[in-house]
Amino acid sequence: MKNTSIEVSAMQFTYDGRPQLFVIFNLNISPGSRCLLVGANGSGKTTLLKILAGKHMVGGRDVVRVLNCSAFHDTKLVCDGDLAYLGGFWSKTIWV
Repeated sequence: MKNTSIEVSAMQFTYDGRPQLFVIFNLNISPGSRCLLVGANGSGKTTLLKILAGKHMVGGRDVVRVLNCSAFHDTKLVCDGDLAYLGGFWSKTIWV
């Protein structure tokens, strides 16, 4: 088992009637690391975050894993209090 906080393996995702947004997408984020998500408008940043939060489901048993548990098929994350859905708006003020 890999030591990752978030692992995405060969994920594919598309909205109905639209071109495929993610084609065999892979991502591994190590515990304690920081990740910056940047891209043009409409490139899939918000969609990726919604998938990781479980708001959009993708096919496959272990395509998306959070804290070494299946994000969509394992209720342990929510039941143990290790993960909570925070809503649709996240804000962080960064002072430079």
